[in-house]
Amino acid sequence: MLVGVTGGILSLEDEVTGLLSPGIVTVPVRETPRLTPDALVARLKDEAPGRRVTLLIVSGAPDGAAQVRLAEGPGRGTETYVDPYDGRILGPARGEEFFAFVRRLHRWLLLPGNGDGWGRTITGASALALVYLALSGLYLRWPKGRRDWRIWLKPALNRRGRALYWSLHAVFGTWMLVLYLVMALTGLWWSYGWYRDGVTMLLTGRPAASAPARGGGKREGAPAPLDPAFAAFTTATNGRYATASFAPAREGEAIRIRAVAPDAAHAQARDEWRFRPDGSLGSRDLYAERPLGARLTGSMLALHEGRFFGSAGRIAFLLAALAMPLFGVTGLLLYLGRRRSRRRHAAATVQAA
Repeated sequence: MLVGVTGGILSLEDEVTGLLSPGIVTVPVRETPRLTPDALVARLKDEAPGRRVTLLIVSGAPDGAAQVRLAEGPGRGTETYVDPYDGRILGPARGEEFFAFVRRLHRWLLLPGNGDGWGRTITGASALALVYLALSGLYLRWPKGRRDWRIWLKPALNRRGRALYWSLHAVFGTWMLVLYLVMALTGLWWSYGWYRDGVTMLLTGRPAASAPARGGGKREGAPAPLDPAFAAFTTATNGRYATASFAPAREGEAIRIRAVAPDAAHAQARDEWRFRPDGSLGSRDLYAERPLGARLTGSMLALHEGRFFGSAGRIAFLLAALAMPLFGVTGLLLYLGRRRSRRRHAAATVQAA
């Protein structure tokens, strides 16, 4: 119940923080051109002395603020919004601290160790339990012999007591069965490495790529210029992109740009471009051209939230996540009702004897 409700809340993060943060997430459109990536990074050296940019995300919308991750020493660093016209640091979006708290609660139950602690194990076990409850509930409900499917799928809201609880639990649970299975099976992606490796091998035929090492400290060498690659990217896309993110690179290394098209189905539908230091194209990997298995493994969060299935899917997943307490409460009431019924039956049997 807790993981379901917090997951539903997290799916609204972008919209809520956007509404709360005009002037941070969005900026006034000006006639002056926006700073190029290299000019933006150079301006940030003055805005945040002693800190380095480890991630840069520029928006294709004229009123979209840029996002940067600033680090001081080893570690991931902190993310903030930046005015793309003058490089001024705008700060984090309003409400980010609340959603960060909800995210830790959703993923790790606020237990010590975060992803390396017991919280991750418990939430993974709860996802496995949800798979079991959904499939066993379907088995128990499966009609024996001929049955009117309209009755099987129609809730009886005019009932009272246990009959109403059963109708809410069983009928609505049948409606949401597939959604809960998708939520649980995709949630396990972040809980168990063996599961992620197995799903990746099943869908793509290749082992999962190793995650880059964290906390390695500052990489040696001067940073590679970004402008030649960005100019080539904007030419190749006719300047049409929703976001474009730059991975850190050293001088002489290829520049990787991960971009989301304006008409992309979801934010994880990223194209990957690699450019040589002189701006010439090294390789291009478009999301739409990938096999289905590669699109699925690269869109696990979008699948988990329902965004993979469009606006209707996202709304359905949101409502199903928020409805999770309904099944916990009605299931508990049905369990207690069965216990009372058995005690009454046992007492009646003793009196009859």
